[in-house]
Amino acid sequence: MLKKWIVVPVVVSLSFFSAFTALGKENKVMNLHAESGSEIILKKVEYREIEDGEGYITIEGRATADGIIEAYQIQIDTENGTYITKSLDYNSSKEELTAEESEEELTYEGRDSSENSILAAKSYYKGWLRASTEDPVRIETAASKISMSWSEDADGLLECTSSTFNTWAANPSEFDTHWYKNGQSFPKYKYNSDNSKITQTAWAAYYNYDFGNDDLRTDVKHNMTMIPVNKNIGSGQFDYKVTMDKSGESSALLQLNVTTN
Repeated sequence: MLKKWIVVPVVVSLSFFSAFTALGKENKVMNLHAESGSEIILKKVEYREIEDGEGYITIEGRATADGIIEAYQIQIDTENGTYITKSLDYNSSKEELTAEESEEELTYEGRDSSENSILAAKSYYKGWLRASTEDPVRIETAASKISMSWSEDADGLLECTSSTFNTWAANPSEFDTHWYKNGQSFPKYKYNSDNSKITQTAWAAYYNYDFGNDDLRTDVKHNMTMIPVNKNIGSGQFDYKVTMDKSGESSALLQLNVTTN
């Protein structure tokens, strides 16, 4: 099956002050709307300025666990309060795939109820959500990935059979910069009250001291949420949310990529 990739490089306009809603002296937030011509409409795109012009973007969307990897690029215009998405193709490099295979992995194994399997036919799905940081020369420097497998019975009850979290830092990167892991969290997934949704959250942090000046530090953090949903919304689909928080030397030059499958 031909695969397409979802990649989300984010380009931020510098002229943003007039369009923000203030949330305190050093915390401004903007909800962005899709421009005409956007090929993919996201559920929500938010840009939040923290202080001194630094900020982060949060993307919310929905994907289908059907084995097809799609791709889009998002650019935001904070002056006009908009974003635009364009579909694109992406081919992962051999080096990236090899590195990802050796990522640190955290795993939760669920249990598919044998009683439920006998009483009702089930459908099975496997999907994943990946956030990565890309430097100005389009080299990935750090990546975080949630992978989930789940089943759905005829009544729309979901059951998680496996959930894993992988993290990876380029050390060294293709251009001899060195990124390091700086902590991560992967709490066990949770069901809602009627088992129609499963929520898995995770975060991972990374840092670098040779992005430019060896005496200055650059920090990046991926916050991620993946939520498989049942037939009332769309069997085999999942909602997702990704935030990349970045700070330090030249952090404004870093871009966020998001991949779903």
